[in-house]
Amino acid sequence: MANVNPNTQGLKTYALQKKINTKERVDEALKKMYKENVRINFNSVSKVAKVSKAFLYKELEYRNKIELFRKEQEGIKSLNHYKKSVSETSKDVIIEALKNKISELNQKIRELELENKQLKETRKVELGNIYDKI
Repeated sequence: MANVNPNTQGLKTYALQKKINTKERVDEALKKMYKENVRINFNSVSKVAKVSKAFLYKELEYRNKIELFRKEQEGIKSLNHYKKSVSETSKDVIIEALKNKISELNQKIRELELENKQLKETRKVELGNIYDKI
């Protein structure tokens, strides 16, 4: 028979402690991200705090904090924006360097193919000599 009065106090205590630990992780993540001037949004906070985005949306306290930080940081440009603003000359230099690397690798391929062909010919001659001795 099933227990009429199950003892669930341990489960309740564990669930409460887990929620407290999760909230502490979110608070620490928000403080750290704010100090380091990292862009704060639901996705970034969930990654840093190792919590689900659903938790952040569900907890109104954190939802409001994150939305407030997002509004404050509207002027901060993301790292991706800086990457996109690389000058054209810099891009040209990178492209030229990559083209040079490609041509060097193609030359190396041609050399290795030639060496491979020569080794195959040498092997044929050697096998012929061995066959003649038998």
